[in-house]
Amino acid sequence: MKLGRISSDDAGRAFERGLALASQRERAAATGLDRFEPRSHEKMIGRFTGRSHHVRDYLRTALPDDVLKARRFDAGSTAGQMGSLQRQLNYKSGGLRVRPLLETYGELITLIMPCVLVSPDSVARFFPAKAGLFDLVVFDEASQIRVADAVGAMGRGRVVVVVGDSKQMPPTSFAETTMEKDEETELANETVEDEESILSECVLARVPRQWLSWHYRSQDESLIAFSNQQYYDSKLSSFPAPVHGPASSAIDGYGISFIRVDGQFNRSGAGKLLRTNPVEAETVVREIQRRFAASPGVYPSIGVVTFNLQQRALIESLLRDSDDPRVADALDAADGLFVKNLENVQGDERDTILFSTGFSKNDRGYLPLNFGPLNRSGGERRLNVAVTRARRQVIVFSSFDPSDLRAEETSSVGIKHLRSYLELAAHGTGALPFDGRRKPAVDRHREQIAGALRERGLLVTTDVGLSDFKVDLSVALPDAPERPVMAVLLDSPAWAARGTAGDRDGLPSDVLSRMLRWPAVERVWLPEWLADADTVVGRLVEVAQGISTVGAEVPPVEVRVEAPESVPETAANRTEAGEDEALFPEFTAVRGAPSATVIDAKVSKYVAWTVRGTGGIDVLDTLRSSSSSSSSSSSSSTSRALVTAVVEQIVEAEGPIHTVRLAKLVCAEFTLNKVNNQRAGSVLALVDRRKYRVDADSFVWPSGRDALTWDGYRENGLETDRKIEHVSKVEIANAMVDVCHAAAGIRLEELKRQTVRSFGGIRVTTGIGERLEDAMRDAVKAGKLRIDDGGLIRAS
Repeated sequence: MKLGRISSDDAGRAFERGLALASQRERAAATGLDRFEPRSHEKMIGRFTGRSHHVRDYLRTALPDDVLKARRFDAGSTAGQMGSLQRQLNYKSGGLRVRPLLETYGELITLIMPCVLVSPDSVARFFPAKAGLFDLVVFDEASQIRVADAVGAMGRGRVVVVVGDSKQMPPTSFAETTMEKDEETELANETVEDEESILSECVLARVPRQWLSWHYRSQDESLIAFSNQQYYDSKLSSFPAPVHGPASSAIDGYGISFIRVDGQFNRSGAGKLLRTNPVEAETVVREIQRRFAASPGVYPSIGVVTFNLQQRALIESLLRDSDDPRVADALDAADGLFVKNLENVQGDERDTILFSTGFSKNDRGYLPLNFGPLNRSGGERRLNVAVTRARRQVIVFSSFDPSDLRAEETSSVGIKHLRSYLELAAHGTGALPFDGRRKPAVDRHREQIAGALRERGLLVTTDVGLSDFKVDLSVALPDAPERPVMAVLLDSPAWAARGTAGDRDGLPSDVLSRMLRWPAVERVWLPEWLADADTVVGRLVEVAQGISTVGAEVPPVEVRVEAPESVPETAANRTEAGEDEALFPEFTAVRGAPSATVIDAKVSKYVAWTVRGTGGIDVLDTLRSSSSSSSSSSSSSTSRALVTAVVEQIVEAEGPIHTVRLAKLVCAEFTLNKVNNQRAGSVLALVDRRKYRVDADSFVWPSGRDALTWDGYRENGLETDRKIEHVSKVEIANAMVDVCHAAAGIRLEELKRQTVRSFGGIRVTTGIGERLEDAMRDAVKAGKLRIDDGGLIRAS
């Protein structure tokens, strides 16, 4: 046996690894992991990922649907506040201005549109200073919001969420200053004063916070790697793309590239070309024209970032004078071509970003180290914003070499970082500063798999990635070594350290395959490798060799965080028909467009009792005579039973019914149309008080309908004549609640008019008005209605 020399450290690590593997085998046997089913596990992961997409897709429809269903007003109502607001909005002139409109109808407007997108300044100017006006206030790009501007919006909310990046643009104020002739200060035509943001104040106040570490935008890791190391302490987790090799400035290229231009920055003279670099500007414009010519069908996704305002203006002017009218049109299109300077590019993103540094050496062969706002304290934050705007590609156009920027001669962090970034653009990711905390970890399990795949003729790169997330194995075919065809993920310690199933298994596979377009993403689990390594290797080789690289290119894709319209079905995420509906029964109800506003008014049509002619007047006479007699005959008992049955039928059909109308309808059944008090009394005496309730307003309530809980009412039809006196005040109050719901608040006089119309009336007489007011007061006492400070009556 041949022995090799190993160090004590290597021996110790090998011994520990052997113990770990032995212990793992013992635990597997003890816990049943020796019966681990990898394909079943991967299918569960696929189903988890697929259903996560379904849930996100479902919420995009379900949430608006819930908002519409929660509306307690009728958007088509012409009464009350709703009608008044519609009339104000329809005025072509003479209507309320924005602030008084919101002061008057602010509560209704926020009910109509519960989500309001507005600046802090607009909140202060337009919305009333009222605590708790909003349930939730969210500040986005909070690093740019001054504390003084944020306080007003915070005071109007019950809960506040502050979202931002303290490494990006701070709040700024601009003040024009005079130009000085000295080259070192000639660029200081704008003074930019940084101020404290609400984000930094929240951090200093130790407000509880969450760190969002996954980075989705960049389709090439080098686009975010510089900022990740320089500004985020390497805490961002980015995803490697299936593109290896140096960056390219080609139209379909990826990464960061550097183009040296023989241009000259104009530091003196007069006219539009002062403080510009025309040669560099023309080079940028030619590159844009080239990309537009190569994309005749759609506008290419391009943004231009400059280091000063004059260079920005020159480039935009040249673009608008371009021979291709599409270029000028793209400048004015939504999400089209943009040209911006460092100060106002935050929030924008495009597939390709073109940088124009603009500056060059002076006549003495010396590059001044004044780059405007970049020189000042916090200037590095502006650089961070600018270099993270691209999804796929950054091209830096510069009239000086990175080595010309003498960063060691300045204390400006922004200039030092610019030098590092230019080195990265010129020389690739090898120029990134070394992060001593991230030493490559030796993983013998990973190396075993890599070695086995190499023995089968595949090209394997291990530990691929520029962040703490790594593709354990990147596999390519020998005929196309620069185009990986498969990413292999292992259940490594880094995998185990992620806290959720989504972060461990769902998100990485989904982003690598769907967003970054890896042709194949495979997993190898340690238990299956220990159980049958040859089968695992065979599977991986089969997958890799089954992917053709002939003409295969990774297409550019716009990375979006939200779920796609549909998720491609795979063997992993395929589910049985109806399975999702069983898990999420609401799916079938809300898929598609949100439903229209539904007002649950519990309204029904009033159906009047139709006289059928049950008997003759002699039946009523028998009741009358029997009531005055001390003994009851057989005929009177029969009459009482017959009349009682008619009373119950009418109460059940029309109740709640006034006793006067009840007596009249019962007598009409027995051919008596004129009813005196004595007749009415004999009929009403047959109402079973144990079965039916007669309230203080003389209304008889049917069984099963409780005056305290009933919230419905019955509208009169055109052919129905029901006096308002014969409508229970409970029913009137319920109608008033419905009117107040629909109108989102209404004055008393208009409420009375609208309520009368519900019951087929036209005019509100004095007597009717008094009855309606009594019903309204009862509704307020019962908690169905409330009167606000402005005198508006609202549904509770």
